[in-house]
Amino acid sequence: MKLQVAMDLLTVEDALELAGKVAEYVDIIELGTPLIKAAGLGAVTAVKEAHPDKIVFADMKTMDAGELEADIAFTAGADLVSVLGTADDSTIAGAIKAARAHGKGIVVDLIGVANKVTRAKEAHALGAEFVEFHAGLDEQAQPGYDLNGLLSAGEEARVPFSVAGGVKLSTIEAVQRAGAEVAVAGGAIYAAADPALAAKELRAAIG
Repeated sequence: MKLQVAMDLLTVEDALELAGKVAEYVDIIELGTPLIKAAGLGAVTAVKEAHPDKIVFADMKTMDAGELEADIAFTAGADLVSVLGTADDSTIAGAIKAARAHGKGIVVDLIGVANKVTRAKEAHALGAEFVEFHAGLDEQAQPGYDLNGLLSAGEEARVPFSVAGGVKLSTIEAVQRAGAEVAVAGGAIYAAADPALAAKELRAAIG
């Protein structure tokens, strides 16, 4: 199982500093949507140039103009780009067309999707690299939120998937048992007192 760090920071400088600390322990470096909106896709270029051996994920959360937005992100240096599962099939297909032209991949993010299992299967059939079972920060803050709902849906879908939304040292083994290809850790790494140590411990827990 791969480990992905989600960098929900707001400046290129902070992103480069964090990436430099954790890169040796992670497989995928994700530039979160707030970072891309605040700093632009130059942030993707900067991180890819600093870490050319890592998979760089631009969390665009594209909802329309799939081919165009994906092409812009891939041109900037992204290896993976996200499209929302709530988008029209034509949007996802357009993004996948751009990915194939660049030799890259599209991740379909199921945040806000009611029937995640069905949509995951549809996204996989369209050609998504993998599907992200994702609970956003706002959803995680609600009373009663439980990561196990995402894990159960991922297991049931039987397609390549990642999990984002409460992945930390105490839950990462459950994520691996569920069969996820990628565990996405955000705050568990970037909000830690020692991000490098946090990433190292997560890597060790995966084995």
